[in-house]
Amino acid sequence: MRCLLVGVWLLLAPLVSSSASAQDAPQPTVLSALGAIQHACRDSEDAGPRRLYAVDVPRFSFVRYDAAAGKLEIDMRRNLRIFGGAAELFPSDLEAIAFTAGADRATELRRVASEGAKLRLGFFLSFDEPSRHACLIRPAAGVTTVRIDLAFVELLSTDGSVLARDDTDRLRSWADDAEQDGVPGQGPRGVLGSASLSGNGQLPEAWQTGIANASVGPLARDLSRCMAAAVTRGADNAADVVLRLTLDGETGQVEESEVELSSLGDDEGAACVARVVKARLRLHPSRGAGRVTLSVPVRLRGE
Repeated sequence: MRCLLVGVWLLLAPLVSSSASAQDAPQPTVLSALGAIQHACRDSEDAGPRRLYAVDVPRFSFVRYDAAAGKLEIDMRRNLRIFGGAAELFPSDLEAIAFTAGADRATELRRVASEGAKLRLGFFLSFDEPSRHACLIRPAAGVTTVRIDLAFVELLSTDGSVLARDDTDRLRSWADDAEQDGVPGQGPRGVLGSASLSGNGQLPEAWQTGIANASVGPLARDLSRCMAAAVTRGADNAADVVLRLTLDGETGQVEESEVELSSLGDDEGAACVARVVKARLRLHPSRGAGRVTLSVPVRLRGE
């Protein structure tokens, strides 16, 4: 059986207070039924980027408050169960799941927990090498166990608002990778990445904003055509092209656009990308900027 199902093993990283609001954080797929966990387990066998999931734990309690560490710990003396006991959350290395809080805050979190607040755990599916099963089943108990890497822990009020949240370094690392690799949309497409200014100096904020906002409209449509044609010629479905742009800072117009690096595997497609950026990219004029050279990455996806 390729994917055996049953409870949740947590390979936990130390919890760190999140500096960003929950609204700004990457949004997980919330698994609200046993079948959803089973589906996620099957999906995990496919190659590709890691997916962020979350489950809600309706029944839990806090134990001690560690004043020295400023941590309010979840009671893990018994396994956390979800979906009416059909699945278990079990930290395999017995590390603590906790919220960072001062003494007064810890008292408040205990109070809202006693009034029905829910615990939400965010995670990535992990594997028990070398068999590489993310999910395991205990037939005698009929309980689903899923091996996960913890990403975050939240306390949710009865109306669903976030009362407390702690993120792991694992989540921040994943979010950084997703920001670097993600290209919104479907089908052949491209997006401009963060530009850098050759030599000394800092890129004007208006130019940074202009480049970030450029991957829509005519420029985006033309990049998609470049990528679609390249794929038909056998180019890679995921590639990066780095352009060297010579810009007239006084007018914001691109005077030259050259391919500096390309992983596309199609010279014609890379040249097409360079032509599109030269024709379509216009930046805000910067008085006194003169003639400048920028390095601009273009992320391309074919499907």
